[in-house]
Amino acid sequence: MNNNTSGYIERVTKKVQNTLEQNCMAETGNSILVAVSGGADSVCLLHVLDRIKKQYKFNISAAHLNHAIRGDEADSDEAYVITLCDKLKIKCYTEKANVPELAKMSGMTEEEAGRQARYEFFNRISAENNIDCIATAHNKNDQAETILMRIIRGSGLSGFRGIKYKREDGVIRPLLDVLREEIEGYCREANLEYRTDMTNDDDNYTRNKIRHQIIPFVEKINPSVIDALSNLSKTLGEDADFIDDYAKRLYERINPPLFKGGYKALDIESLKLIDNRSIVSRLIILCARDVMGSDYSLEKKHIDNIYAFISSDNTGSIDLPKGLIVQKRYDWLEFKIRSEISRNQNEEYSNAVNFSEKDLNLYNNKDFCIEVQPNKLYNIKYAEYGYKISLDVVPKEKLKLKDGDMALDWDMISEGIDAKKLIIRNRRDGDRITVYKNGMSRKLKNLFIDLKIRREERNSIPLLCDNVDNILAVIGIRAGEEYKMTKATDNVLVIHYEKFED
Repeated sequence: MNNNTSGYIERVTKKVQNTLEQNCMAETGNSILVAVSGGADSVCLLHVLDRIKKQYKFNISAAHLNHAIRGDEADSDEAYVITLCDKLKIKCYTEKANVPELAKMSGMTEEEAGRQARYEFFNRISAENNIDCIATAHNKNDQAETILMRIIRGSGLSGFRGIKYKREDGVIRPLLDVLREEIEGYCREANLEYRTDMTNDDDNYTRNKIRHQIIPFVEKINPSVIDALSNLSKTLGEDADFIDDYAKRLYERINPPLFKGGYKALDIESLKLIDNRSIVSRLIILCARDVMGSDYSLEKKHIDNIYAFISSDNTGSIDLPKGLIVQKRYDWLEFKIRSEISRNQNEEYSNAVNFSEKDLNLYNNKDFCIEVQPNKLYNIKYAEYGYKISLDVVPKEKLKLKDGDMALDWDMISEGIDAKKLIIRNRRDGDRITVYKNGMSRKLKNLFIDLKIRREERNSIPLLCDNVDNILAVIGIRAGEEYKMTKATDNVLVIHYEKFED
């Protein structure tokens, strides 16, 4: 336990600065959206970042999602966050979501549904406002509780990474080296009020039981158990990162082919030559995520079943969560989605595409590819989905956007296009779109999965591309990062679209 009883403001501020710098969480001048529930952790985080924003030239804003679980209490939390942000002169985004109803509809727990709703809200606000990072208030105690939960549940090495300082999607945790008691001390010294969620006292939740019962008991043996578990997470996380990097390099070297039909596969004989179960497990997970998306996970029992399947002479298939199927075909271990298997067996699925424009270039019997020009209207119909799309180039000072319009930097687009050729097409295997300011891209398939776009809709979604096949925008969803309108933009490409279904 920390015996210091004063100086919390300077101590916590210094820790946050060190954490930001040592983990390369944000760059000077970045915009940061702080997730604020109204509790001590998030209130402290917002206040600390506001204190140091001039030093780092941060642009700070806040977001609060009302979960509609605790009635008037939840409304009071929202009102408190708005008042706090007004006092600090910080822009605050709020929204209400009926989490109990979402949980019922999705079959998730309220905790899971709430988390999903929060991150969908944060990601949407960030995308709409061109925000660089989302900061959440996970602290050192949260890390220790997470590690204990995973020990109890029998997690593998990767699970002991715990809560990451910085996620691949830009979510950062600046308080991860700060103890909860330091956070509460900071709030006292700064005269910050905060809201208390009464569900935090309910020991029916596993995390609360660990927080209120198990950790206090273990602290009698080791008073520094929080630090010990946090250090364990860092050490094992570094080991897991090394193994994961090795597995990724091996996976790229094996270079599993993308077969006709869109599924991935691993060479069975190559897997049998790898005398390390941990590496084989990671190759299986990497291949599964190539098909299902970067957030897809498999439990140990699933990996064990696949491992036994590889070693056996059995044929057939194994059913995995969310419709993924692993089956043997000749010398390959194939990863497919059940709906795609039945789809490929039905030739009628690839029915002819109906276009209303005459000057179309048909890419193949189930794709569309249209050369387009500004100031024209295009009607595209694919299966039961259709779009009316118009492209217009306007000076920035005359820009007037309607609901649903997208605005791209025409100067940036036209600079790199020979004769300003633009293409509207649907997705192809391996498509990627730039989603981060540093130029890093994501697979379009993974983006669709993360956005929970139904599988049957994905092939019909139009993409705006240039004549060298860079994706400028997923129409109606998001623009490529380098083509977004900026303060330096002079001319804007406005994309107006209407979606309809037969």
